[in-house]
Amino acid sequence: MRMHLRSLLLISNLVALNLAAAQRTPNPRPAPLIGTWEAITRSTGGLGSTISFAPDNTMSYTLGAMVDMKYRHTRDSLYIIDPQGVVSPFKVAFLRDTLLMTNEGKEQRETRVGAAVTGADPVVGLWTYQHYTGVAAFEQYTPEGDFHLRVPIRTMQGSWTAVGDSAMLHLPGPGGGDRAVRFAVAGDTLQLTWKGQTSRYLKTSPLGR
Repeated sequence: MRMHLRSLLLISNLVALNLAAAQRTPNPRPAPLIGTWEAITRSTGGLGSTISFAPDNTMSYTLGAMVDMKYRHTRDSLYIIDPQGVVSPFKVAFLRDTLLMTNEGKEQRETRVGAAVTGADPVVGLWTYQHYTGVAAFEQYTPEGDFHLRVPIRTMQGSWTAVGDSAMLHLPGPGGGDRAVRFAVAGDTLQLTWKGQTSRYLKTSPLGR
């Protein structure tokens, strides 16, 4: 009987010690790489990359067109202003979650992604449509008058691991491979260095969400 009581007391003490240790152990901090990042520097033709790092150590790398412009919306007119100041005028109409854009007799239908922003201009938000290349294109209009066009061309799926400020990116298939990179995260900016070349990325929201 004494042995049984001693065993119960020992088990009770061990449970109490484990609970106390668990309370003292802080929750692991999320890896700074986790999230979706867009290239700040793009090619002359407007091509850039988007990298997404997931908590389960999967990742995606997307190459596509990335163009940032300005817009102005007045009644049924929408003006897209490119970085050179060239203005492209459109006639627009809204039908619930559908945006109809007409330019030189050609109509384009876009579908809203997510919910409309309460109290904002109806054009504000993320819209998608089928690009003439056959892929889904995305247009984002911000309340500040910024217009972002994204046309994903090719996406590779892979995995990643990180230790300290070093990471291994594994992207199988043509154009992929293993890339040992160094990284640094400061606020919403990610810096990746691979083979002596450094690229800077800005944190963003995933397309289509």
